[in-house]
Amino acid sequence: MAATPEQAQPADADLPRLEPDDMQLIEAEPRRLDLSVWNQAEAVRGAANRQLSGSLLGTAVTRLGQIGLFGALSFSSYVLWALLLGRARVGSSYGTAIGIAIAGAALSLVLFGVTKLRKIPPQNMADLGNVYLFLVCLLLGVLRHSQPSTAGDLLRQVSPVVIPLLTYGALIPTVPGKALVIMLFGAAMDPLGLMLMRAHTHYDASELVVVLASPLVAALVAQQVSKVVHHLTEGIVKAREVGSYKLVERLGVGGMAEVWRANHRMLRRPAAIKLIRPKVLIDHGPADSERLLRLFTREVRTTASLRSPHTIQIYDFGITQEGAFYYVMELLDGIDLMTLVERFGPQSAERVASLMRQVCHSLREAHARAFVHRDVKPANVLICAVGGDYDFVKVLDFGLVLDRHLTSEELEDEKQFVGTPAVMAPEMLRFQAPVDARADLYALGCVGYWLLTGKRVFEAQTRADMLVMHAHQKPLLPSKRIDRAIHPGLEALVMQCLEKNPNKRPQTAHELSEALGALHFDHPWTDERAALWWKQNRPEAQRATSALDEKERAAAQPVEAAPVDVEPAPAASE
Repeated sequence: MAATPEQAQPADADLPRLEPDDMQLIEAEPRRLDLSVWNQAEAVRGAANRQLSGSLLGTAVTRLGQIGLFGALSFSSYVLWALLLGRARVGSSYGTAIGIAIAGAALSLVLFGVTKLRKIPPQNMADLGNVYLFLVCLLLGVLRHSQPSTAGDLLRQVSPVVIPLLTYGALIPTVPGKALVIMLFGAAMDPLGLMLMRAHTHYDASELVVVLASPLVAALVAQQVSKVVHHLTEGIVKAREVGSYKLVERLGVGGMAEVWRANHRMLRRPAAIKLIRPKVLIDHGPADSERLLRLFTREVRTTASLRSPHTIQIYDFGITQEGAFYYVMELLDGIDLMTLVERFGPQSAERVASLMRQVCHSLREAHARAFVHRDVKPANVLICAVGGDYDFVKVLDFGLVLDRHLTSEELEDEKQFVGTPAVMAPEMLRFQAPVDARADLYALGCVGYWLLTGKRVFEAQTRADMLVMHAHQKPLLPSKRIDRAIHPGLEALVMQCLEKNPNKRPQTAHELSEALGALHFDHPWTDERAALWWKQNRPEAQRATSALDEKERAAAQPVEAAPVDVEPAPAASE
């Protein structure tokens, strides 16, 4: 059989080629997290003590080479200019000026050569660049003050030291605090040059203030410019520091994290990367930071251990060199159920049953491993186009998962009001009530209610009021909330999921899935219908960012509500 053009290509035909700078990336590969020995407190402190990252250092070294080349050309041009004009035009300091220019050109060539050889580690190269800046500023200060002073000469009152200071600040990314020290030290080279050449020039007190003002002002301006450059450059190159992935586009920002679309540097596989920014950890303080990281780590551990095709897949987990905690997950081309209904309205009963069954598949495995999701909501369920499958469900965001394998003491620590009020089961509102898999089935009932009606089970002005409604108030039938008939069997199952007493709900995800599968529809939701819907209404790609929705996340914070009386129920088992 003849090979297709794709098959005929060499195996590595489309693989990206390694550039020289890639070796720095390989050497600067972020450390991987051994979750079994991870000290969260140490991790938080490490994130706070940030230094210039490997990729930023690589950028700084490249630009230092460019500065060295420009400096060599500038000083050489000055030498040529001085030789052409002769001693009479240059002045009494002719020999000094020529010597300083030659020294500057030689110094610049050395810097350029060293950056090209790349024999010195990037951090040491950055320090060498600082030394170069100081020496050039000193040479220019000596050159300036080797000329006799001319009162009222405005150009002479502006130091040539301003040029390297502003150039360095604009081109070399430097940690802001360190940049201020470097710039002030560089500016101090001008008055040092004055001291060295005091025999050649003299200023009275008023003139001295004006003469020395320009280096100081330039240093302060350069520090601010450097701060902006560092921030912008950091945002551009930090993509190269997330393991083997290169960030392409930011997809969403939430209260504690951000999600990026990314590409693996060597594999043709897109991915989504979720990052906890170091600033978030620093701003929250040690105690809250450790709690955030505990939730983040639990989300990764739990999700990575699940193998259901309807659970988001995790590829990698680690810490960048800048202290950002991240994990890499599959990139989904789809839309979350919240947006689906907002954009396309309530869905048909047969489609709702199909989607709920797929969610049950994900929850069934999680519950069998003694995990309770605790935040099953429309925004955390995506429908996707995966290969040739359409309307393929993916369950996201296991950040609030309850691990029932924990010790009794650890479980006590977990008993707080966490979750989204719009889908929170009544038993989650009191400390002594057991919370098990049936709480997720209650939430799934809320999801089904939303899909059928386009409305939440309860509407309230405040989170507390909504929680009280979930605890005490019986919901209206979905058919009473919308001007169309709803399949009675599906409506009955949704209402059974919404029972206040967990014993009256379906007891397992498998039981609910079987009941949904037993429903008869005149027009079943087939693969052909799903493919046709996607062909006609294919949503813009929603890249797994719904879990970061700030409004939804705010609703997931602990809230206070009156205790709820629920009948004790035994733990469900699959």
